[in-house]
This record gives sequence, C-alpha cells and structure tokens, in this order.
Amino acid sequence: MDILTHIISGVAVSSVVVAFVTPKKIQISRIFSAGTLGGAFPDIDAISLCSKFDATIGKWFDLTYTGNKIYYGNFWYSHHAFFHSIAAAIIAGFLFGCLAYLYHCIRWQEQKDFFRQFFKINTSVYLAFVLGALAHVAGDLLTPASAWGGVQLFWPYTGYLGGFGNIWWWNNYDIFLIVFIGTLVNIVLITVAKHLHIRVGIATLLITLIVLFGVWRQATTRNIDYAYTGHTRQFQLLERKSKEEQQRILGPKVYRAMEIVDNWLPFNF
Repeated sequence: MDILTHIISGVAVSSVVVAFVTPKKIQISRIFSAGTLGGAFPDIDAISLCSKFDATIGKWFDLTYTGNKIYYGNFWYSHHAFFHSIAAAIIAGFLFGCLAYLYHCIRWQEQKDFFRQFFKINTSVYLAFVLGALAHVAGDLLTPASAWGGVQLFWPYTGYLGGFGNIWWWNNYDIFLIVFIGTLVNIVLITVAKHLHIRVGIATLLITLIVLFGVWRQATTRNIDYAYTGHTRQFQLLERKSKEEQQRILGPKVYRAMEIVDNWLPFNF
C-alpha cells in the first residue's frame, strides 16, 4: 500500500487515542506526531532500495549483498520482514517514547522520578505510535505476496502472513478517500468538542471501526485478483488494470481529480 495511505491510517488511529486520553494541547500534537511516524515507520526497511544505498550504508557496514538483493530477500532486515512485525512496532514505539521523554526533560527541565514521569508522559504517545505501525502492517497484508510471501508479522517466527493480493501496491484511491474522510471527521469531532471525554472517544472509535469495515469491503470486492508470488511479468498489466478499476469505482470525475494528485506527488500513490 502507498506511504500516504499508511500515514493517514496512523493519523486515524492516533485520533482515537487523543479522544480517549483527554490530553493537553501539547500532548495532542505529540500523539498525532507519534501516530503519523508510526504509520510510516515499517517502510524504513525500504531504504535498501535507494539508489545510493550500496555506496553509503552498504559500504560503511561492508554488506555482502546489494541493496536490491536485501530488499527482495528474506533477511530479517529485508522489506516486509522484522520492521513489519508486531515486535518492531513495540520496540520502536518504546524507543520513540524514550526520545519524546528526553525532549520533555530538556524542554521543561523535569528529570525527577524517571519511571513514573516516563509512563505518565508517554503512554498515549507510545500507544499511538504502535497502533500507527500496526495499521500500516494491516494494510500491507492485503497486497500481493511478491518475493516475500506476505509480511513477517510474528517475528522472530520466520513464517510470512498475508500477501492476499486483494489490492494493488498503490492506485487505491478509494481506500485512501475512506481513511481520509474518516480521519477528518474524527479530527473535527475532537476540535469542536469543548471537553474531550469518554463519549467523544467512543464516537471516534466507532467512526474508525466503520472506516476499517469500509476498507475491508472495498479491498475484498475488487473485480481483479492481484495476487502473485515472486516476480511477475504482468506487473505493468496489473498496474494498468488497477487504474481502470479505480475509474470504475470512483467514476471519471473523482478518478481524474485523484489522478492529478497522484501525478503531482513525487512518490507512488
């Protein structure tokens, strides 16, 4: 799934955390930042596909394999491996929480009672990051198995799950719109509410569950099966069909608007 939809998914789940924890304004920004970063985090393993990876990181660490082989391989640090696991979300969330706490200490010069203050300040931030990362992984379960066979969800267990091929890697404009609209509604609810309380939290949770159902329904009712393993010679054909499918679902006007946005962005969407 494309990185923009992953990020918006992270914002969506963090909006639920914000609504439930009744935070201060500064905490709200931290929670949304954590959810956003969590939504993008698992794709840090795609760095091996960067054009200068071999000349920089590969050279620095004297890696045996090229970045391309690492990316499509089944090493623990390959794409869809450790960084797309529950363990990675938990560990990275804790590390992010530590950084947020250190920033808080430096900014406000508060360093008393480390553990009590750490969990007081970072529980909601940690939760938003972890949920954002897991939302990312859940979206990737629906993409093709490709060279990996899915995602290594339960690392260090070496088995891969998912790879259902319900959706294409990108061009899922309908899913993006569902997640975006649901997230926008949640943010409006949080903004207009005079005081965040349990009812606002329940409302945002219900909206998010409706969004999840909408995503699941759209993903499982495609007219095209995108599933494949290894590398396929039909990549360009499936890419074209995914766009035709979006035009069928959204209609020509909405599809054209989304296509303009897609062409404007410097990454696959």
